Amino acid sequence: MNQAPRPYLTRFSQFAWLASFWFVVHFIWATLLPVVIPAVVRGFAERGIIPLEELGTRLGLVLALGAVVSAVLQLTIGFISDSSESRYGRRKPYIIIGALATTVAIIYLIEAPGYWHLVLAYMLVQVFLNTASVPYQSMMPDLIPERYHGRGAAMMGIFDLTGKLSGLVVAALAISGVGLGAVQVAGESPSFALLGVVYCVLLLGLTFVVFIKSPSYPVIHAAGFLRLRFGAETVRNIRGLLREYARFEFGRNPEFVKLAFSRMAILLGYYTFIPLVYYFCEANLGLTAEDRWMAAVLLASIILGAVAGNLAGGYVSDRIGKRRMIFAGMAVTILFMFPVIFATDIMHAIYYGAGLGLGWGAFIAADWAFAFTLIPKERSARYMGVWDMTALAPQMVAPLVAGVARDHLIAAGIAVEPTAYQIIFTFSILYFVVGLVILGFVRERRPVMGRDSL
Repeated sequence: MNQAPRPYLTRFSQFAWLASFWFVVHFIWATLLPVVIPAVVRGFAERGIIPLEELGTRLGLVLALGAVVSAVLQLTIGFISDSSESRYGRRKPYIIIGALATTVAIIYLIEAPGYWHLVLAYMLVQVFLNTASVPYQSMMPDLIPERYHGRGAAMMGIFDLTGKLSGLVVAALAISGVGLGAVQVAGESPSFALLGVVYCVLLLGLTFVVFIKSPSYPVIHAAGFLRLRFGAETVRNIRGLLREYARFEFGRNPEFVKLAFSRMAILLGYYTFIPLVYYFCEANLGLTAEDRWMAAVLLASIILGAVAGNLAGGYVSDRIGKRRMIFAGMAVTILFMFPVIFATDIMHAIYYGAGLGLGWGAFIAADWAFAFTLIPKERSARYMGVWDMTALAPQMVAPLVAGVARDHLIAAGIAVEPTAYQIIFTFSILYFVVGLVILGFVRERRPVMGRDSL
């Protein structure tokens, strides 16, 4: 087998080209989860397609079902990518296939004529976008030496956060009817047609950038576009293939397992909060139909703060340790969470939201870098699939639980709508605390100088 040596990346510009695809991934999620899907579901309720009193439950259901389908895909695509070879490496073919299929799924989602069409379209977006993003994420531990993991993760965090910020700005324009489609026209659902075009252009453009500017690894000159190493095994021994699929050897990586559970708990808090921000701003901060775009401004303030926190968190975590940086970042997040969820004015919420984002950005950079350090390099895609499951599991559970809790608290007369959101968001803080308690049991090793820590 003719395999080229691993092409390590050590320069800022190399990190930037590699991380650029993360911009479009989070541009899409930042607009779909808190803005587009809630707006479309509300439009269906106002048109009588779904019962208005089930608004929170229906929103949670569409998000949860999409995440369930994606969860299976996360583990499977990682295993397949790790078992692939081609002249373009074992990651790039899946980025291309996933990006092309995602554009079709996005068009279907934007034009969905009814609730169950929306559910199916969202499930397809989850499947195809993760087909691209799981192998893509694995390029970071594949190509970046350990001593640069913090800076590499920070660069991914910058594109993550700027993608979210740009997405929210564009979504705010769409919601306000400025240039990207009117919110509500004569009883119709919100229109996001031009936003869908933006999704597709960015997705295809940045796929091309990563394909051209980032090295392939491993390069197998004898292979074509793509070849699976276990192809013959599928015919001869299905049981052996399934054993290999299920073999993660977590017992040899207990620190990764504990870190994954810590992240899962923290993201339960995140996905309890984010999908309901759109409704929270209307009920608690007095936004009307004309100024509901200010919900995107609140999210944008959080992200702007997170950009600064991410830059600092990635750089500092390479020096003081990833675990310490996660603790510091989440302490700041919790401190500013209280004034946000108990705010009665949108400007106060925006102000404190920037402080909340500062801590969240530091957490993102340090947490990703910690995971890169603990992942076995030859199984990086499979472990990144598991790592993504720590986000998908909360995405399945938290929005549905929060949506059902919102509807129950209001219907049972336990709380009026503004108080219901404050109760639900307080549980976000409890999830954060549980995550930090678990993190306290994770041991961190310092980088060992050598080939992988250039």
